Amino acid sequence: MLIAIIAVASVVCYSVYNASTVKPVELRVFIASSLIHVAEDMIAQFEKVNNVKIILNSDSSSALYTQIIQGSPADIYMTADQKWTKQLLANNPSLLLNNRYENFTTNSLEVIIAPGNPANITSIADLTKPGVKLVLASPLVPAGSYANSTIWKIDSTWGNPNSPQYVNSGIYKNFNASIYQNIVSYENSVEQVVGKVSLGIGVADAGIVFVSDGVYGVNTGAQVSFMQIPTEVNTQGIYGIGVINSTQHSELAQKFINYWLSETGKELLTKYGFNS
Repeated sequence: MLIAIIAVASVVCYSVYNASTVKPVELRVFIASSLIHVAEDMIAQFEKVNNVKIILNSDSSSALYTQIIQGSPADIYMTADQKWTKQLLANNPSLLLNNRYENFTTNSLEVIIAPGNPANITSIADLTKPGVKLVLASPLVPAGSYANSTIWKIDSTWGNPNSPQYVNSGIYKNFNASIYQNIVSYENSVEQVVGKVSLGIGVADAGIVFVSDGVYGVNTGAQVSFMQIPTEVNTQGIYGIGVINSTQHSELAQKFINYWLSETGKELLTKYGFNS
């Protein structure tokens, strides 16, 4: 009898040991750079609950799109512009599981100002002052595309004498042409815009970034400052997410997506400045 009990106990202990040492499944998430901080906030808990190891590949949405269509192994695609998930579905429908994606959050823009505000920028009109060094994301990436849209809105809304919102002082007339004269570089991602303006060594006086970048900057005590862009001329970006068809872990990938679609996920996104 004693031998039998010892044998059973050994089996139970072995089973518990095995369960606790099962190697986590790897889930490769191709993620737009503006989402990296909010994703890092939830990863540890998600990994623990689901026995999964999340591997983040962060870049601009367009660069990630190119990597995916060229065959880079990925399980999930998270973009800062639904244009890219939509394009993936339209041009390569076999790459998205069940031929679908979801729009899961939004983001708007604001101005980031270098430490100490050396160019004395106190209004959006000041971005056109002679000598101001401005950095934008490339028009090929979401933050740059949205910035271009916002600049055109400012020109046609505040700078157009025929617009009901025309600013009578005329400080926004020819805003589009004037602001582009001050651009000293185009960056490959919004995080690179943040980096250049944050340097504080005269590389850049200001840039246009996401609201989420501003929230993260404030929360982490960054020395830069941020200036809001009013809704009437701002551009709201819509973010897309989808499971890549070649994944071998579709259930886990869908769980990851479901988190961002849930109330808990939405609350976390809002905390980081999304849903704006």
